[in-house]
Amino acid sequence: MKMEQNDELINRLNFEDVLLDTLPNPVYYKDVKGHFIRCNSCFSELVKTPKKNIIGKLAYEFFPKEAADKHRMIDKDIMKSFGTFLDEITFLTPDGEIKYFTLNKAVYLNADGKVGGIVCVMNDITERIRQKELLIQQSKFAEMGEMIASIAHQWNEPLVEISAQIQKMQILYSMDKMSKDKMSEIVNDSMIQVQYMSETLSDFRNFLKPSTVKKEFGIKKAIKEIFEIVGRQIFYFNIKVKFEYENNDNEIFIYGFENEMKQVLLNIINNAKNKLVKLDKEKGFDGLITIKVFTQKKSTVIEIIDNGGAIKKKIIKQVFEPFFTTKSKGMGFGLYMAKVIVEDKMLGKIKVKNDDENVIFSIKIPNKK
Repeated sequence: MKMEQNDELINRLNFEDVLLDTLPNPVYYKDVKGHFIRCNSCFSELVKTPKKNIIGKLAYEFFPKEAADKHRMIDKDIMKSFGTFLDEITFLTPDGEIKYFTLNKAVYLNADGKVGGIVCVMNDITERIRQKELLIQQSKFAEMGEMIASIAHQWNEPLVEISAQIQKMQILYSMDKMSKDKMSEIVNDSMIQVQYMSETLSDFRNFLKPSTVKKEFGIKKAIKEIFEIVGRQIFYFNIKVKFEYENNDNEIFIYGFENEMKQVLLNIINNAKNKLVKLDKEKGFDGLITIKVFTQKKSTVIEIIDNGGAIKKKIIKQVFEPFFTTKSKGMGFGLYMAKVIVEDKMLGKIKVKNDDENVIFSIKIPNKK
């Protein structure tokens, strides 16, 4: 009888191994102390380690310390609550390839009813994430025309200044008044303008680079860098910009993808600018863009407000939909991608509402846990 039970147990374990190995998703089990006690071939292939060398190890052997620390705490919580957990992680394979997964975790119980540990099913969402990244980049390129126009405005004054310095040098030379000190002064003045132009190009290149990892960054600094690119064009059209920060003396940090966040802000600011420019041309309108940043208990809120008139009720619920646009040559990508970046990539929330004749875009980004 005992031998039959052993055979039955072996058969069941063999069946479960085959069942696990046929799954296309990486699957693993951990005990209450966090040691791997079982996994399937898909997980073994992912971490490029034979199954027998995985058993008994901790997550620190295969995952970055920050992720392992975080999930150790998560595992403890769900083992107490008997709950489930869904999370998204970035995983660097031993081959150096970046992959993206969702982790679906749940508690399993032993035969005596006590918690045995955690079972996790990983779902590879790399292709989905890359498709979104491609759309984000396409949306970013759509902003390039606006940015290049802004750079043209930015460069106009330094080019005029450099031209004046060269003419000054030529006049002084023809009058035989070009001393060594005067030459150094003109060169230094010209190099200041060249440096300014170079920094503008550097800001533009940085904007085009996708952010690969979440990090803490200063939102006030990010907004300042946006206006270093587009600010002069906005002021050229006599649009006033008002900044209202919760604390003017200290930086406000948020956790997310910095360049993508700049893209979101730039898109909304450009939309407001274009609307106000049109109103100014039609009836001499005094345009105002107000940017507010303030913190709440678990998040940071950024509001971008323009006084260019309310959005029509029949379309306000459509502004974040893909391919929806009110522009004759628009693609309808900008605000849709803003929603993807804020809500899918940064787990935040983006909304729009009317406040009398003002339009308020509100972005809420959760604080780092």
